[in-house]
Amino acid sequence: MDTSTTAVGFSSMGADMEKAKEEATPAAAHQLPISKDDKTTILLNVETAVKELVSSLAKRGEIKGADIDVEKLNHLPTSLTGVMVHYFLKGIKEDFDIAFEQAPVSLKIRSTNPLDAKVAGKKRLLTREQKNELLAKTQMSYYELNISKGDMTIEQAMYAIKDAFERKQNFEEMGYILPPKKTEYPYWADEAEGEATN
Repeated sequence: MDTSTTAVGFSSMGADMEKAKEEATPAAAHQLPISKDDKTTILLNVETAVKELVSSLAKRGEIKGADIDVEKLNHLPTSLTGVMVHYFLKGIKEDFDIAFEQAPVSLKIRSTNPLDAKVAGKKRLLTREQKNELLAKTQMSYYELNISKGDMTIEQAMYAIKDAFERKQNFEEMGYILPPKKTEYPYWADEAEGEATN
């Protein structure tokens, strides 16, 4: 038996641990197909306490009313959607032995190394056009033509607005600013706004 050790970078340690855990866990009896290109939105109305708990888990922060070491949260996704999907899939596997062939996008493991986040902060996450489209999607006016043509219901538009607003909020929580002026580029809060225009 080989007992040699290999040095592993901190940023990849979490991903390696999750991979090892998945490999040690028996595959679900039912493997469902999934496509990252085929997306939709689910609107969830929950009590404030539920959202606060999910938010604390995603931010790896202190949980009000529970004395849990935040280090135990490092394996969780860092978005509200990711946390909800993580625990939904865990429950479906336990109750019905159902899983997807690949992990949904919201569960892709991201580095927890603060240094990696700073490096990523030097890169633009959205183009100006993508930023303008995302901001437009937070407004009902963006969907009015599709609603009037019957291509979309008002309920579907509301789901899409909620999804766009949550995406915008996720960027802002990371410190990535999406200025409302169409001519302005998105930028990181800790960089000068003028530097973001090149």
